[in-house]
Amino acid sequence: MNAFAEIVLAARAGSPHALAVADTRRSLTHAELVAAARAEARSIHRQAGRGSPLVAVCLPLSVDSVVSLVAAILGDHSVSFLDPTAAADRRDAVLAVLGPDVIVDAEGMRRSATPGGAADRITDPGYVARSSGSTGGAPKGVLASWSSLAAFVRCGAEALELDRDGRWAELSHPAYDMAMTNLLLALAAGAELHLSGALGDQLRPLRFVDRVAATHVRLAPRFIELAAAERRPPSAALALRVWGSGGDRLQAAHAEQAFAFGVPAVINTYGTSETVGFASVARLTAAGPVPSVQGSAPIGRGRVGEWTTGLVESGTATMLSIRSPHLPRGYLFGAVADYPRWHHADTVLTGDIGIAVAGDLFCLGRAGRRVKRNGSFVELDEIDVALRGARSVPSFTVATLSGDLLSLVEADERQIDGLRKELASSLRPEVVPDEVIAVARLPRLANGKVDQSAASALAESLLARKEG
Repeated sequence: MNAFAEIVLAARAGSPHALAVADTRRSLTHAELVAAARAEARSIHRQAGRGSPLVAVCLPLSVDSVVSLVAAILGDHSVSFLDPTAAADRRDAVLAVLGPDVIVDAEGMRRSATPGGAADRITDPGYVARSSGSTGGAPKGVLASWSSLAAFVRCGAEALELDRDGRWAELSHPAYDMAMTNLLLALAAGAELHLSGALGDQLRPLRFVDRVAATHVRLAPRFIELAAAERRPPSAALALRVWGSGGDRLQAAHAEQAFAFGVPAVINTYGTSETVGFASVARLTAAGPVPSVQGSAPIGRGRVGEWTTGLVESGTATMLSIRSPHLPRGYLFGAVADYPRWHHADTVLTGDIGIAVAGDLFCLGRAGRRVKRNGSFVELDEIDVALRGARSVPSFTVATLSGDLLSLVEADERQIDGLRKELASSLRPEVVPDEVIAVARLPRLANGKVDQSAASALAESLLARKEG
């Protein structure tokens, strides 16, 4: 039995009949969850025909998906989750590079027709995340082993103030690596898990929190905005955890919104798929103003257990790096991008721009022309290519400090009429700019290229004028 399995089993050893997990249809006690997971693990090993298989689980966020997760932990095999609502060609592409031994989906459990992909490169079983590949570009497998998670979960749960009295409300599918971290921490802490993938609960997260009397919930910035729009405080106090990373970084304004609807503490964490857990935590409260740099809230002082966050000079940028003796040793498959990259054997250079102010670290977004929105990487140049293709006009797209995408187009108003609607038919929703604004001329350098700093300043001023 691996060390993480021992932690999960011990979390509720004294109260096996306590509720462990519930969705909108059914629930399981800790004893029932363990029994169901052990039965599934035995079936998986019989199907796979080898000791440490890789299992692909394509189930909705539900009690069943948590059973499959615990089966992997107790059965000491590897698991990767796919969202069944994703496009079929996307799922097929991921399965092709994963090469799992067994697939678990709505049709049941079956042996894969093409085993022997990533499984053959896994020496220490665990959870296979796919970095940004789960929502963005080509998938890149990253293994968080059960042994490395065993070293992380106790300090991770302590940082989130999560214990066996906690009730975690989860709205995101486990294919999303931040959601997977939430599930693993709740299981290790012995907290109740309450799940809902219903669109109504995602649009009205405070209603869901009220219904399950949650003490913890992860709300990404866009979910905080939805919760604020509900305009009613929850009946139970929340310890609200928000993961800040790259372009999805938490803004100080988002923390203030959370305090306004009754949350006593916002716990902002920083980490990447490539580093197993989060490596820095900031606890923010309504007692005083939230420190900020360029609108971003702090991510902490740079230590969670054996995981540390630091700053590394790379070219012209200062980037955040994460160091730990428990880091994965590279990608299992897929092309290796410039960032994140393994700077040394125990250090990942994240590609996020960082700064330290009075001991606090801040994440200021992605280096270069890449930002992250709603869990997906967006190439700003991709938007400008689409704009040129649609109207043959020069443009420059900016990610503003508030997180909006604003495209400056060198044209008159008539030339951009209906342009945003046209882009919505050809670009992914998270890629469509929030605003398209005509300008007489884009700011340019002496060599004729767009002056990016001046264009960013112009975009901010035009947006402020439009909102004012």
